[in-house]
Amino acid sequence: MWALLAGLNRHGRPDFVTFTGRWRGRLRQRVTVTVQRLKQMDRPALLAWLLALVIVAVASVQLVGWWAAQSERPSLFWLVEGLGWGWALPIVFALTAAAILARQPRHRIGWLLMLPALFIAAAGPLFASPIIPAVEPDLPFYLLAWLSTWAWIPIIFPVILIPLHFPSGQPPSSRWRRVNGLAVALVAWFVLAATFGRTFRFEQGGVANQVPNPLGIIPDETVDLMFSAPWALALVTLVGLSVASLFVRYRRAGRVERQQIKWLLFACLVFLVVYTYAAASSGWGTSGWYNLLFVLSVLGIPLSIGVAILRYQLFDIDVIIRKTAVYALLTGILALIYFGSVVLFQLVFEAVTRQRSPLVIVLSTLLIAAIFTPLRRRVQTTIDRRFYRQRYDARRVLERFAATARDEVALEVLTNAIADAVEETLQPIELTLWLRDLPSGGVDGARLARSKIGPQARTGASPPSSGSQDSDSV
Repeated sequence: MWALLAGLNRHGRPDFVTFTGRWRGRLRQRVTVTVQRLKQMDRPALLAWLLALVIVAVASVQLVGWWAAQSERPSLFWLVEGLGWGWALPIVFALTAAAILARQPRHRIGWLLMLPALFIAAAGPLFASPIIPAVEPDLPFYLLAWLSTWAWIPIIFPVILIPLHFPSGQPPSSRWRRVNGLAVALVAWFVLAATFGRTFRFEQGGVANQVPNPLGIIPDETVDLMFSAPWALALVTLVGLSVASLFVRYRRAGRVERQQIKWLLFACLVFLVVYTYAAASSGWGTSGWYNLLFVLSVLGIPLSIGVAILRYQLFDIDVIIRKTAVYALLTGILALIYFGSVVLFQLVFEAVTRQRSPLVIVLSTLLIAAIFTPLRRRVQTTIDRRFYRQRYDARRVLERFAATARDEVALEVLTNAIADAVEETLQPIELTLWLRDLPSGGVDGARLARSKIGPQARTGASPPSSGSQDSDSV
């Protein structure tokens, strides 16, 4: 084994010196290449990767400390809390931001993703357990209490502003920059109220804390009045404007930008569905499976942003949306049919035999298995007709052309059918069709069939540039 890896010296024995020297040379070469690539990177991109590595390291250390502090095997809920929220969330946000900033160093979406990751990793110990002073409150205790009051602001507000700047990194127009000003004003408003309120109020480790503020000059009643209606209304306005800007951008966007927006909208829709279902269910706050679904839906947002901006498999979003709509609707219909058939068959069996029968479940399952394929096709056709009309029409055109090609043998009819199918499905400006001539007429080569597509009427084709081939009109 070592002889194969290291090679043999002149005495026929493994040469470990040559082996280690070879690996040292390879390692030195890789380090040199890495250093050269780092020198070529822009400073914002290099800073982003350094921050991402720091966040990964801090989150991993916190995960190890959290796991070591567990006296018994944690439940699924707390496992998701530690692994999902405390470790995976900041790492996914940070690595996605670094990948974006490596390609486009000044892209605002990258920094809007980096800020939540940075503060989640930094504020992890802050939210882990309540802050309890040893004897009397001192300056570090007051600083931690003050930070705990508004530490969620740098995590939430960058996420709120992502739709405003997605996917170009800039608002849709100069007028929409006022939304950034509104966000800055709300942050300043909250931080000032937290700084000069008479009480620091925050929650850590599931425990509500109230700490007197030595610099407090604003009564708690005034703070409550400020944040009960005006600040909440301004926050809802900020969220509404940020989301509305995304739809305004979608209406003005081109094909590629629309695909990018679809990725973000799809991830946000999945998050909204999971959040609504979890909030409407009883006991969702302590359920491990709901917590797992919730953290996965949140992780889908930065991943979809990364796919959209880096344009990796960008146009697959249409297939994902279409398949999701088809199988979600199909699942709902099958569930209704299954439970309805169980109830109906049970009533029939009770009326006939005066007792319940397990045969009802078997009949309902067989019914679902029998109608699954035709129902799926019907649902898919309905969704294509309603929401993917162009795709549905193109498929109908291709089916019609397949029938024509199967039944017709005349060359002129087939070429006209090909031109019609291409015109209705692809809508090109110009169509050129080359048909191979049979050698029976003594003419070798190709025949050019050409047609103008668009608002102009079909005209005769001009001969090819070589001038040696015949030209026919299609």
